[in-house]
Amino acid sequence: MGSGHGTELNLTLKVWRQKNTKASGSFETHQLTGISTDMSFLEMFDVLNEKLISEGKEAIAFDHDCREGICGMCSMYINGRPHGPKQGVTTCQLHMRSFKNGDTIVVEPWRSAAFPVIKDLAVDRGAFDRIIASGGYISVNTGNAQDANNILIPKPDADDAFAAAACIGCGACVALVKMDLLCYSFQQKFLS
Repeated sequence: MGSGHGTELNLTLKVWRQKNTKASGSFETHQLTGISTDMSFLEMFDVLNEKLISEGKEAIAFDHDCREGICGMCSMYINGRPHGPKQGVTTCQLHMRSFKNGDTIVVEPWRSAAFPVIKDLAVDRGAFDRIIASGGYISVNTGNAQDANNILIPKPDADDAFAAAACIGCGACVALVKMDLLCYSFQQKFLS
């Protein structure tokens, strides 16, 4: 863990750079100094991009949208894990206090045929977005709804339903190599 509130970090970033879907990519190494532990991971990338632009270099493309941890757009592997080292925390909600001064952080796009790289860390989420847009529900005439507590639900089923409802649709489960890294109970119930 980082050393505390307000601390600054010096970091080495190894970031995947890829011109487009058809190009082969490679890692580029960048040194960052004075990164506040209070910054989010994406804010740290903003600082890196400002540095690159001031040096006359091209900024690193990466996905983001809400930066509130609810959209799932920030599709990055950080040190080999989707979204980074903390379970249940998206990339945009990951703070730099999760790292130590002098750390080397490897950042790459999700690796999946379903998420081809558009450029650098930005991936095409089109296939996954079409699945979400299709609705994922069926309509059945079941009569009037009963009061909430009239039907007893077994605890394991309620837990599984909660895990499914907590999913933000980020697609990490599609990009995972190991099934135990994220949303474990949801994966065990619905993807095994």
